[in-house]
Amino acid sequence: MRKFVVGCLILLLVLLGYQQYRLSRAVKAPDKGSQRFISLSPTLTEILFELGAGRDLVAVTTYCVYPEEAKAKEKIGDFVNPNFEKIVGLKPDVVFAETWSSSKIVSRLRGSGLNVREVKSPRSVEEIYQAILQVGEGLGKQSQANTTVEGMKRRIQAIRARADQMKSHPSIYIEIDLPSWTVGRASYTSEAVEMCGARNIFSDVDKPALQASKETIIERNPELILTFDSNPEEFRLRPGWQKISAIQKGWVIGDVGRNMLSHGNHRLVDGMEQLQSRLLQLQTQDGAVRDN
Repeated sequence: MRKFVVGCLILLLVLLGYQQYRLSRAVKAPDKGSQRFISLSPTLTEILFELGAGRDLVAVTTYCVYPEEAKAKEKIGDFVNPNFEKIVGLKPDVVFAETWSSSKIVSRLRGSGLNVREVKSPRSVEEIYQAILQVGEGLGKQSQANTTVEGMKRRIQAIRARADQMKSHPSIYIEIDLPSWTVGRASYTSEAVEMCGARNIFSDVDKPALQASKETIIERNPELILTFDSNPEEFRLRPGWQKISAIQKGWVIGDVGRNMLSHGNHRLVDGMEQLQSRLLQLQTQDGAVRDN
């Protein structure tokens, strides 16, 4: 009888132990709906929201201001030198970071045991597609990423078709920052602008960005100016710029948001559509003036 009771107790303990094991496994099993992400880049933050991971973002950089919900997220500093201790303390499942040669944060985070998904900073539209797909893979949302990329490709195809029908393709100076910082050929901003139907006056420079001299800009005489920071009226006050065709015609565009044409993600197409709309509008107005 005693052996029977002891056997039952042992069996009961085994069953309880197994049940406890199952419960512990259930708790430890990864739940994709409750993962914790940190973004170290405004570009990546926007992609994460676009792919439906915004609710799982626990922290972003101080420069992450879009969409509106990003402003309410915990801030971990800028994207070159973020707050290492704060990031580790937030215990993220994945940290999404762009490749920055000037930043050592990725190696430090990996050294602390964190899972870091490093995404190559895009220099072309094709590399933007790859960045979106990389983020989608890191989230386990490959289908949403593919849908986003395919949508971009369809819209860009339509933009290029409209550009082919434009009666002229004006030369353009793109001022991304002061003083006279612009983009060269190795830039998705330059590529995007040219897809819209304009010709970057610095497309012969194989750099993503450069600081151009006033004399060179005046000499290249752009027919159109696109500015991200300055008020269009300010260009008229620059010494010597009155010689430039764009200034004489008033073809200075300052209302196409820099956060669309300067961020390497899906929002680039929004900026392209806005810019092309302005190009077509200016050409229509110019044609009407000529007819009169």
